[in-house]
Amino acid sequence: MSGVEKIIARLNEETEAQCDAIIATAEEKAAQIVSRAQTQGNEIIRNAEEEAKKQAAQIDATASSTVVSNSRKDMLGAKVELLDSVLADAKKRLHDLSDDAYFSTLAGLAKKNRQEGPGEMLLCERDLKRMPSDFIDKLGYGFTVSPVPADIEDGFILKYGDIEVNCTFAALFRAYSQELQAKANELLFK
Repeated sequence: MSGVEKIIARLNEETEAQCDAIIATAEEKAAQIVSRAQTQGNEIIRNAEEEAKKQAAQIDATASSTVVSNSRKDMLGAKVELLDSVLADAKKRLHDLSDDAYFSTLAGLAKKNRQEGPGEMLLCERDLKRMPSDFIDKLGYGFTVSPVPADIEDGFILKYGDIEVNCTFAALFRAYSQELQAKANELLFK
């Protein structure tokens, strides 16, 4: 090996030794930092757990009666909300029935609510447009259907001279709301 090669080899050895020393020092410092961070993290976790336990004990001690009261109130509210939802869903289902089922339902309601003498049925514009051609024949009882649409969402109004019988679904649900709520309550919360 020539002199230059020996110098280069020695420089490489010295550089490699210095790099190894720097790496070893850095690894040692990194291990110390990680160890301190773990110790601090564990201490923070322990403190947080202790504080959480204290807070939980305080909350539990002071709020048990409030929780019971609120849960009863929430349960009642949920039941009322569920009943309202069931009734709203029932009304929507009536409104959204197929044409045949819808007009069959209207015919049944007309039969139940008819008065003496010929009556006129007032329907909303939507129902007048989709009314089956044989609907008036199925109604019987001397009913006629007004060609002028009524300002209602669904159902109908029966008119006997000055007397009107409101058979809109909204009116029927209002009229029978307590009975419907009692029935729904019985079915839902036995």
